Amino acid sequence: MARLNLGRILFSVSLLLPVYLAAAVPANAEDKVTDASQAQEVPALSPITAESLSNPVEETAQANAEISSLSSVEQPFTLADQSIGQTTSVSDLVESTKSDSVGQVTSVSQLSDVQPTDWAFQALQSLVERYGCIAGYPNGTFRGNRSATRYEMAAALNACLDQISDRFASKADLDAVKALQDEFAAELATLRGRVDGLEARVDTVEAQQFSTTTKLSATAVFLGQFGDSSSAFDISTDGRDPGLDQLGDSRASAIAAVYMSFNTSFSGDDLLETTLFFGNGGTDIFTEASIGDTTSANGVASPLTGDRQFLNPSQNYFAGVGTEALLYRLAYTFKPIEDLAVTVAPLFYPTDIIDGNSFTSPFTGFSTWFFVNNPLITPFATNFTGGAGGGFDFNPGGGPLSFRGAYTAVNGFSAVQVDNDGGLFGDPYQATAEIEYANTFGAIDGAIRLQYTNSAVSEIEQDVIGVNAEAKFGRFGIFGRYGFSFANANGETTPIPFDTVQRGEFDAQTWQAGIGVDDLLIPGSQLAAAVGMPFINSIDSPAAGVNDEEQINIEMFYRFPVNDNITISPIFSAILNPNNSSAESDLYQGLVRVVFSF
Repeated sequence: MARLNLGRILFSVSLLLPVYLAAAVPANAEDKVTDASQAQEVPALSPITAESLSNPVEETAQANAEISSLSSVEQPFTLADQSIGQTTSVSDLVESTKSDSVGQVTSVSQLSDVQPTDWAFQALQSLVERYGCIAGYPNGTFRGNRSATRYEMAAALNACLDQISDRFASKADLDAVKALQDEFAAELATLRGRVDGLEARVDTVEAQQFSTTTKLSATAVFLGQFGDSSSAFDISTDGRDPGLDQLGDSRASAIAAVYMSFNTSFSGDDLLETTLFFGNGGTDIFTEASIGDTTSANGVASPLTGDRQFLNPSQNYFAGVGTEALLYRLAYTFKPIEDLAVTVAPLFYPTDIIDGNSFTSPFTGFSTWFFVNNPLITPFATNFTGGAGGGFDFNPGGGPLSFRGAYTAVNGFSAVQVDNDGGLFGDPYQATAEIEYANTFGAIDGAIRLQYTNSAVSEIEQDVIGVNAEAKFGRFGIFGRYGFSFANANGETTPIPFDTVQRGEFDAQTWQAGIGVDDLLIPGSQLAAAVGMPFINSIDSPAAGVNDEEQINIEMFYRFPVNDNITISPIFSAILNPNNSSAESDLYQGLVRVVFSF
């Protein structure tokens, strides 16, 4: 039996594969079948001698010549040895090669006896790494100089052809694909039309979108309310004669407000917030009762302007919002370092940064000003109108501790004196620092915030210490706030409704406490109730009905979702001893709040 050198065989096979590929898929995509009787005899490969191995250039030229003669054969060739008179079956071929026990390799580097300097290295590398059809011996060698039988050559060539047939589609495969295309032509056309339509819509959105960096979010609030007093109620406009001027007959009213925020990010770690707000000017019973109005130095009160309402007025958060669209917030927040957010703002609110509590959002929680924030830590004058300033929120390492600060000057926009003060550092202003510790303690999620505020509002200077705490026990939760103020009116004004005496130093306290339960009857719902006193003070009562009682606020609500964008909240509120006066009748109010978020 004639034997061939393995290196030479591989070199030949590596050159034959491209020839086979070119012939395997002809231009007319038809298989060409040649009668075996017409097959031409393949010229025999001449053996490689020791002399030829010493001259690889000459050997390469000789091999190329022989391969050229092979590739010139017009019909598929057979590897039958013409000197063998009997036919050998495939099973015999397999059995004859079992003793070699070769193993498949994936890289020519796995063959220890093959070197880059070998004359057939590139051919072997192509067959191993590109086609994956050459095996080595179990000991990691290839034995390229060992003679190979024609059976072994047939087996190697067949393995390479199998790899090629696995990688390329046959005519039958192409016919099957075409048949599927014809069968599902209508569906494919529909899908193609949908894709074209989506591409057109995307192009339109990209061309017409407002901004690539800005998102619009909006909240619309509808409220229907009815409130009344337990008896005749005083609404003295001069703030001096409790019980004389009477509140008119109560009527149901509609209140509405809309907040539109343009949230812009330039880097992904910053936020420019531009918020507009407007409403229908609707009022509630607490607004009409002028809760909290106090007398200025010249005896003229200014209801709902914030500059003379030291005692929190307690009206609904959305009452009195006018119909003219106004700038509500303009603030830019950025991160100079990873855990520090810094805010600078021509117009914002101290509570944008400090005194947060998960129970007391006016959109989803309690609805009156008193329960939304601590009225001593965040005086109504600064938190109602907002102002120029800034703040920071530092949360080291994303841990349980956070350090916050906020500064707001109500008349910070003014370059000249306003009401005997003004500018970035004039009355009214507040500066607040807050330290929060929020963590999970077993089954309890809790947070406690320690606070300090220095403020000046309507000539009343304050140093206030406060605490804001909340805890959740599964579905149940509690919250509370407390504040103690060391205050001084400097003989310029008074913090007490109906008072005519300009006051000096005094102490004041405030507290509120509440409880809530989630998912009551309806998933996503919340039932909560709270009680508190806005203004407990050390000032002696100058007359009957003037600072002779302590005002008590009560509120409860049940919020339930309609869907992801709409919530409804029935709310009940009451004020007992309004304006710290025994002469005032109690006030009660019921309303329904509907919030649309989009």
